[in-house]
Amino acid sequence: MRILNERLLENVLNYIKTYQIENGRSPSYRNIMKQFKFSSLSVVCRYVEALRQRGSLEKDNLGGIDISENLNCAKTIIAPIVGTVTCGKPIYAQENIEGNYQLPAAIFGNSEIFMLHAQGDSMEGVGIKSGDILVVRKSCTAENGQIVVALIDDSATVKTFYKKKDCVVLHPENDKYDDIISNDVKILGVVQHLIHKF
Repeated sequence: MRILNERLLENVLNYIKTYQIENGRSPSYRNIMKQFKFSSLSVVCRYVEALRQRGSLEKDNLGGIDISENLNCAKTIIAPIVGTVTCGKPIYAQENIEGNYQLPAAIFGNSEIFMLHAQGDSMEGVGIKSGDILVVRKSCTAENGQIVVALIDDSATVKTFYKKKDCVVLHPENDKYDDIISNDVKILGVVQHLIHKF
């Protein structure tokens, strides 16, 4: 039995993961052979089979590398950046798609999401700073205490959501700002993740 290089085995797995994230599909055996300058496809087969036996990946019915359910990094979702939302006073909401990005489903889930640039300082108490990117799950409802992107009279803002008996309270996480209290609030989404801009 031939002994495989453990470090090289780990590098092959990392290459497969990265390739899947960047391309939305698995690399071919020839891709792997070229990447690592293996002498033949049979060498690739040995490494892929070793990874399969360890449960790191799966092979499809034709023997190709499958995007495994267990290989969470393999699955990606597409998220558009749709402009800027204020973390202060509401500003006019104008959707402006700047680009689409692949994100790993293992981290960001499988829900429909979009991203926004944060602007302002009203949510600094929960770590949201101006220039950060918010990853938002599309939703028309929210639970008390969730951070939401809300629309008020065609103006969008990011605040902590509270549903009261006769109104909705959008609470800033900065003592410089007052609560926004309204009966006419439309929830656009719930903030799920925060990408800091250092």
